[in-house]
Amino acid sequence: MYRRVKTEGNVVRKFPLSMRYLHSSDIQESRLGFVVRKRAGDAVFRNSIRRVLRETFRQIQSTFTKPTWVVFEVSDKAAESTRTTMRQNAEALLQSLCRVPV
Repeated sequence: MYRRVKTEGNVVRKFPLSMRYLHSSDIQESRLGFVVRKRAGDAVFRNSIRRVLRETFRQIQSTFTKPTWVVFEVSDKAAESTRTTMRQNAEALLQSLCRVPV
C-alpha cells in the first residue's frame, strides 16, 4: 500500500504531518497507514499520535468524495507539538479529501 501511495499519489503537508493520498478506480475502500519514526518521540508518544490520527481518520472518512488510501508521515520533530495540534492539523489535511467541509 505505502509504496503505491508514495509513487502514484499526491502529498500535502502541515507541520509536523505529511499526508500522502491516492484516489484510484480500483480502490474499493479507504485505508490508513502511518510512518512514525522512533526519533519522533518515545513509544508512548508515538502510540498516542497513532491513536489521534486513527480516530480523526475514522470520523472524517465517511465524507470523502471517493475511497482513498491515506498515509500519514510524522516528522521527527513531532514532539514539539501537542496531541491537540496534531488532531487539528490532521483534520485540516483530511478536509481536502471531503466533498463538504466538516
